[in-house]
Amino acid sequence: MKKNALTLIALICFFITAPAHAQSAESIWITASTSSFKTGETVIITVNGVSAAPIQGLTFQIKFDPACLQPVNAASPISGLNGLPLPQITGLVDASFASTTPQIANGLLAEVRFITLGACQTNVTLESAALVIKNESGFAAPLPGVTLGEKTISLAVSAEQGTSQDAPLLGTPLPLGTEPDSSNSASLPTGTVIVLSVIGVLLLAGIFVLIRILRGEKTRS
Repeated sequence: MKKNALTLIALICFFITAPAHAQSAESIWITASTSSFKTGETVIITVNGVSAAPIQGLTFQIKFDPACLQPVNAASPISGLNGLPLPQITGLVDASFASTTPQIANGLLAEVRFITLGACQTNVTLESAALVIKNESGFAAPLPGVTLGEKTISLAVSAEQGTSQDAPLLGTPLPLGTEPDSSNSASLPTGTVIVLSVIGVLLLAGIFVLIRILRGEKTRS
């Protein structure tokens, strides 16, 4: 009887702890609040992630149809993750965020905003993504074992004219124009400029190396 009781307790402990362990797998996926829009409305694509280990950065590429969508900006609601301006290619959002301190990744990590340009049926696709950690050498490196969840979202845009939503950004906006907006950079608070400079010195080189690695893997695949 005593042996049976101990076995039962062990089984209860196993089933209590097993779900928490199953949810610790590292992954990244995208979502949208809705799939139907009018012309001129704002599309918000959220980049979500889960990691058992704290991260110090995030990088992702989202493919879109430039005849249907115009990228506006990206932002992260995590106060320690700051955007790193990168050159943009038509039809591809290329965004990276980095932090000087480890951050918890469990849910919404960043959002990307687009404006609809006209009637169309289109997709947005998460082309690549990685969670970034600082390795033993102090450089940014991709966290191994991260999987991509939901990668493609279908959107329908009607010809009916709508209005863009002015919902507040959850973080400092990272412009996504094809050319850097020097006027916006000049208007940033001094504290933000200092923080971004420190982040750039510590992590920017590693982020660029990471992006090249990801693109090289994509090309080989």
